[in-house]
Amino acid sequence: MQEENMVPEVPETEEAQEEESTATTHDRELSCQNCGAPLAYMEGENVITCPYCGTATMLAGYDNIVKIDGHSMLPMEVNENGAISALTTWLAKGFYRSKSYVASAKIETVKGLMLPYWIVKSTASTSWHGKNKKTRTTGSGDNKKTHTYYEPVSGRFSEDFTWPEYARETSDEFWGIANIQPGKQSIFPDWGKFWLRFGGSKQSPNRNLLEGQIPFDIETVKNAGMADDLVNGQITQERAESNARGNIKEHQAKKAESKANVLTDVDTTVNVNKVDLVYVPMWEMKYFIDGKKYSAIVNGTKEEVLSAEFPVSKKAKITIFDVVLGIPAAVSGFIGFGQGNPIAKYVLFALVGLMLAYSLTKGLGSKN
Repeated sequence: MQEENMVPEVPETEEAQEEESTATTHDRELSCQNCGAPLAYMEGENVITCPYCGTATMLAGYDNIVKIDGHSMLPMEVNENGAISALTTWLAKGFYRSKSYVASAKIETVKGLMLPYWIVKSTASTSWHGKNKKTRTTGSGDNKKTHTYYEPVSGRFSEDFTWPEYARETSDEFWGIANIQPGKQSIFPDWGKFWLRFGGSKQSPNRNLLEGQIPFDIETVKNAGMADDLVNGQITQERAESNARGNIKEHQAKKAESKANVLTDVDTTVNVNKVDLVYVPMWEMKYFIDGKKYSAIVNGTKEEVLSAEFPVSKKAKITIFDVVLGIPAAVSGFIGFGQGNPIAKYVLFALVGLMLAYSLTKGLGSKN
């Protein structure tokens, strides 16, 4: 009868021995607590997933490893074609983008990633104090005066989070992966030289990153073709929780800024309910439009663009330009023709001329 939790055979070939002899000095190895297989890791990696059985362990000290019980993953439901479809569909929608991007976008690379995040399930309760600016008018006629004063205001609000802390020291390894934290800018419009830059950007919402989680299964990862892109973590659970507390407090403080004209005090208490190591599947994409390179991250669990760069369409620029100039043009027309002011008429004609010139030079009939 075969023994349970058998150690996978690791053949000692000459090539393997030669490769081991030329490895860098900071390569290390220990054994998986579950199946006994060797776990190779690099110095600085503290959260290690066994490539044979999928068990996750955390280094608690020199060669002292602790099994991580809260180890799960979000299912890989979106393949490479689905990721491309999600991006091209997204590029075709919205005021700032254009349907022509679907035909003109050239995909350079599509890379599947299975990335480790510490998901900190928590509730943040925030109390704040501040002042709102008020005006009061007294008197009448020549004695009429307007006074400005500040009125004290305060309030409380709370929010539940499944806050993601990337389990690596730097998020620069892959584009956009840090942008999934709530409140982080996730959509980046490329305006080129256009100076009337209104809108187009977007912040990440407060997603439930534990929705749909399943127990980590190394075979599922292998079947999805992501085994080679399974990344070990570097940040321990304790440190991730500490980082999450700080980031949540910062997020709540920014949210409180909208509550008053002048904010005098913000106090946030973060209650952590659970901390899970969750592997999140993503697709890192590089693409070109009109010869310029852009990046995007697509959710591997559902067809959703998590973060992306994109060029603002010509139609959006023309519309913004015409609206901005159209307002003073309308006022000039009212004064010029309604009140017979000749200077206002000249201003009207000049503004309308600028609007027509810009529209024609930038391509009024442009598809993008």
